[in-house]
Amino acid sequence: MEDKKRMSNHLFDNLKKESTYALQSKSRDLVYETYGSAKMACALGVISKDQFMEINHMLIKEGINNPQWRQEAEKDR
Repeated sequence: MEDKKRMSNHLFDNLKKESTYALQSKSRDLVYETYGSAKMACALGVISKDQFMEINHMLIKEGINNPQWRQEAEKDR
């Protein structure tokens, strides 16, 4: 049980790093890819629903649905 929790925390930390990188790179495709990874990890029970919602908030609310982020991403294309 301890190993599963440690693996879950490690994966969650990696997903948060990937989310930050995706947002900073202004790559919509990378944001969607990272979101899909987080969704799959949640569906498989590797990360909790709360952890998924934290990543979801980062990628969707602060990223894709944020007009300022979208404008900057379009400008960098």
